This record gives sequence, structure tokens and C-alpha cells, in this order.
Amino acid sequence: MSASGFICSATVLVLSFVLLSLPAKAGPVLSDQQITYLKRKGQVTYCIDPDWLPFEALSEQGKHIGISAEYIRLLQQMIPVPLLLYPTTDWPSSLQAAKDRRCDLLTLAMPTPSRLEYLLFTKAYLEVPNVVVTTKDKALIRSVADIPPSSAVGIRSGFGTLELYQQRYPQLKLVPFHDYEQGLWQVQAGYLYGMLGNMGSISYSLQKNAITNLKIAGRLSEDTLLSLACRNDDPLLLEIFDTLLLQISPEQKQQINNSWLAIRYEQSFNYELFWQMLLAFALLISVVSISYLKLKKLNQALLEANLRLEQLSQHDPLTGLYNRHYFEPRVQQALALCQRQQLPLTLAMMDLDHFKDINDTMGHNFGDQCLKDFAALCQRQFQRKDDLLVRYGGEEFILVSVGSDAETMQQLLEDFLQKLEAHQVRLNHQQGYCTVSIGWYCQIPPATMDSKQLVELADHALYQAKHSGRNCAVRAASEASPDY
Repeated sequence: MSASGFICSATVLVLSFVLLSLPAKAGPVLSDQQITYLKRKGQVTYCIDPDWLPFEALSEQGKHIGISAEYIRLLQQMIPVPLLLYPTTDWPSSLQAAKDRRCDLLTLAMPTPSRLEYLLFTKAYLEVPNVVVTTKDKALIRSVADIPPSSAVGIRSGFGTLELYQQRYPQLKLVPFHDYEQGLWQVQAGYLYGMLGNMGSISYSLQKNAITNLKIAGRLSEDTLLSLACRNDDPLLLEIFDTLLLQISPEQKQQINNSWLAIRYEQSFNYELFWQMLLAFALLISVVSISYLKLKKLNQALLEANLRLEQLSQHDPLTGLYNRHYFEPRVQQALALCQRQQLPLTLAMMDLDHFKDINDTMGHNFGDQCLKDFAALCQRQFQRKDDLLVRYGGEEFILVSVGSDAETMQQLLEDFLQKLEAHQVRLNHQQGYCTVSIGWYCQIPPATMDSKQLVELADHALYQAKHSGRNCAVRAASEASPDY
């Protein structure tokens, strides 16, 4: 073993001992709405790259293995529905399956402009350094600028790093390869100056093929940041998995990485620097081992507080529905989706009738009970995964639904009016009834429409419903009236 290899091994061993001796994080915090959504969905399908070890692959028996398999195992323990693998033949097929909505998740994906057109990404949960591999006679590489401009450099095709380096370094002569082995053989033969890639894939390929005449010449400034990716028409699923990933502790992540990632550097070594680094590292570990438990307790408290704050920032505390803050970006996303895919979009504004009179005669507590009962009835009536229910303010609520035609929505709204009219609100010894007026818009939105115009059309229809006797639903015209 080289001296540099000894440093890496010693570092991993000491850190593993310290981290694995600490307690694991508490379980996930999911809202009742999130749990209900998952149970209603029944299952979550995911796709992988079937040939990308050590990160993920399909074994000969068709079993999901690799780093992402370990994360899926942890995530499965935290949700009430099964995570099911949707098998594909290669990575482009997995991307296409996600694009076609045949699978809900991609386990390891890097955000790129092209993928953001149909995917949403969680915060990165795996960060891997990018490196360059050369023959042993080449100089050390400290940045992309150290690579001779006229030199050809290999890179894996189909990955987000290719798009990244093409954008940032147009002067590089990049040669895409289907796999790392092909590129490394070209480097050995002298046809390429080097091969770019992430540390995990490069190290795995060097070891798997017993390549000893190449070296990792340097680490580049850009790291590969890998996330879970989900369909961009399912933002609630993104919210759920962002929450779940926060529950995976640093020690669990370190244990997974230690199981699958083997990192080797081939470079010159300074023994004086080695002893200086070893001494400094020993002092650092001493400080970390003393203070880590206190810091971990504080970080856990901060995490729980942040989760509660995030929940409060997006949800109405009385009804549990989403609030206006959450509504604004989601309605813009829904509008853009329907304009792009030519789908009907419904926005219904619902305002409880004579609500001030209810508060004045029955009391504000009874009024609050009316709001909670109304929200619960809405959730039971509008249960499609694309339905978004929002308490817009006071006694005013909004429903956003994608894909349903006007006839279907009209039937749903009329049925809801009947159910609400028949529903008896009870609080202690008080009982009563409430009704609602609804103004709704439903059609394929024109390309020129924005979210403000959409809300205005529904609001104008609501005004008409109030002046038509209340307890009714009025559909908006396709355009706002000139005097509105």
C-alpha cells in the first residue's frame, strides 16, 4: 500500500469508528396528508441505471444492488407502501420511463436543464468527487485548465456530467463512451489524454479490470451531486422524499459509502506533510469525539424545529390544507403543465355563504368547526392525486385539478354542494348547516394566460354565484368580462 493509500484508509477507519458508535436519528415526520396520499397511491415505482456499479445495478438474478439499493432499503422502512423496481435495460430507458410517467422515481440522478423539463429533484443526498485518469507519465491535474486544450478527453455518455462539462468548458475536446472501460482502454492505448468521471465509478472500473498502469491524476473542482428525481407532475411525492432523506443519519450514509466506495490516489508523497496531517487529524478527532454528541442533539432539535416551521409555512393550522404561500408556485406549475401538454385545468374558488352571520350567531368556535368540516368534506370529495386543496384566506378555499373535463368537474362540484348542504356541523351542544358558493374555470388554458388571470376568472364567476342566490356553482367564461 502507498503512503497516500494509508492516509485514506486510516481516515476512513477512524471516522467509521467514531460515527458508527453514535445513536441513529429519530424516525421520519410525515403529515397525515402525506401518509394518506401514499396509502391512496398504493405503491411507488422507481427506475435505476441497471449497469452502474458501485452506485446501482441489476444482478444476474434481477436484484437491485449498489449504493442506491441501500438507500431504498432505508426509505422503505419509513413509508407505509411498497417501493417497487420498474426494470429497464439501460439508463436512457430509465430516463424515458420517468419522462413517460411509467415510473415515479429515479434513484440517482443529476439535475440538468433538459431533465428539469420533466423531473423534480430532491436535495442532493450523495456527493462524489469528479477526477481525471491519465497514464502515469502525465503531470498532476489540479483543474480543467491543466488539461492541454488540444487533447481529447473521454467521458461517459448519457450522464449529467457530460452536459455539465459541455456547458462550462466548451474548449474541452470531449469524447463520449458508452461505459468507463472503453474510455480507460483508449487512455491506455494513448488515443486519449485522459478520462473524466466520478471517483466511485473510476475506482470501481480500475479495480474490476485490474488496470495498474493508469493513475487518478487529480480531483476536479466540480463534484457529482446525485439526488432522487420524481415526476414534475407529482410535487407532493418530492416533498415526501425530501423529508425522508433528512431522516437518514450521517453515520448511516458513511456506512453505506464504506461498503461500496473504494478510493485510491496515485501521486507523489511528502512524508513531512504526512506526519503533520496525521497529528492535526488526531487533534481534530479528539475535539470531534468530545463535542459531537452535544452537537448531534442540538442539530436534531434544529432539524425537528425546521421541519415544524416548514410544515407551518405551507399548511393552514386550522384545516390542515395547504395555504396561500404554497398555492402560488403550484398553480403556476399546473398552468404551465396544462399549457404544454394541452390538458384541461380546473380552478374553483369556494366561499362559505353567510359566514359572518354564523360567527355572530353561533360563535367563532362554531365557525372554526364549520371550516374544519368543510375542509374534511373537500378532501373526501376531491381525492385525485393531481387535486390541490388550499385555504386561500378566511372562509375562502381553492381547488386546482389537472386533466378532468368540464362535464366531470361539474358533476363533482354539484355532488359536493349536495353533500355539504346535507352535512350537519356539530360542536358540543350546538348544531347547524352551512352552504358554499363556487366560481370555477375549466378548459385547456391558452398560452397567453397567467395565474393571475386564471384566479380572476374564477373569482368573477364566484361573484356571479353569490348574486345568483348562493349555494350554487357558476362556470367562468373563457375570458374575463371587459368591465371586470
